[in-house]
Amino acid sequence: MPSLASHTGALLRKDLVSEWRSKERLSPMVFFVLLVLLVYNFGFELGGAALWEIGAGVLWSSFVFASLFGLQRTFAAETTNDCLDALLVAPIPKASLYLAKMIGNLVFLLLVETITLPLFGLFFNLTPGWYLLSLPVVFLLGSVCVASVGTLFAAMAGHSRLREFFLPLLVLPVLIPALISCVGATALILEGAAPGRSGLWWPEQLTTHVTMLGVYGVVFTTLSLMLFDFVIEE
Repeated sequence: MPSLASHTGALLRKDLVSEWRSKERLSPMVFFVLLVLLVYNFGFELGGAALWEIGAGVLWSSFVFASLFGLQRTFAAETTNDCLDALLVAPIPKASLYLAKMIGNLVFLLLVETITLPLFGLFFNLTPGWYLLSLPVVFLLGSVCVASVGTLFAAMAGHSRLREFFLPLLVLPVLIPALISCVGATALILEGAAPGRSGLWWPEQLTTHVTMLGVYGVVFTTLSLMLFDFVIEE
């Protein structure tokens, strides 16, 4: 009998292949982040102190708002021609649908972060160094937090005619604790480029923020798995 992992893998593969062909989610997400970076690049004299003063906020605000473009399209393919109803009556666990959508949103957000980080370093005069080794950990945990919460609320807002307006109102307030830790952790890492700093790859205060993100991700992923059956059937 097919397992939860096999069902999740099949649904995830379908979403990734569909996105590879259409680019309907990834393209606007990347374009939005690049637009934000360009606005800050021409609107402020970046580099130097700007890197550790506003760099973390610029990164995560652009990532979160860009993720909303992808989240709004999470269940768009399934709602067309009542495909979602067919999935709900199929003999597969509802958790596999949530996990596939969540992992898909996580992959898209990580791709956006990977693509835009070199441009962020260019605009903000970010000097490469060992202190950046912990940045992927923060990006991964922060993206898990965004994907876990966003996927659940995307399912909740999917049938609403005002989902483009409704979804941010649901997601952003719940994400505030995670965003505070994301910005704080990223700022600690970027401070390694400041003059006179040792540039440690793992600053002492970083553990607190990383722990917070890990707990947040586990708690909200678990809650989302428990609530998804009720949300998706409404």
